[in-house]
Amino acid sequence: MGILQEILIIAIGNLILKIDTIKIGKGGAFSVEQPLTCPIDKLIDGVQLVGKHDGEVTELSMCQWMTTRLASASTDGVVCCLLPPLTSQSCSLSICFYW
Repeated sequence: MGILQEILIIAIGNLILKIDTIKIGKGGAFSVEQPLTCPIDKLIDGVQLVGKHDGEVTELSMCQWMTTRLASASTDGVVCCLLPPLTSQSCSLSICFYW
């Protein structure tokens, strides 16, 4: 049996973040009065920067069955696709289309 993950992908400004809600939930209880804080320049465990555009992100899409496939578009006219590593020895592949 694999490791349970609940992944949330969000866009804030020109950044795309991947949040592992199981991992950050282990840090304690959070509420409206005491929310979890995570500065962009010092990401907490469970939050990962997965993409960055020059312009503000306007579109974000992720495959329901393959959460490692991600596409984003921004006001800079760029559409990027993020693909997972092919092997444990390689890195993720990011393909960007400009027009």
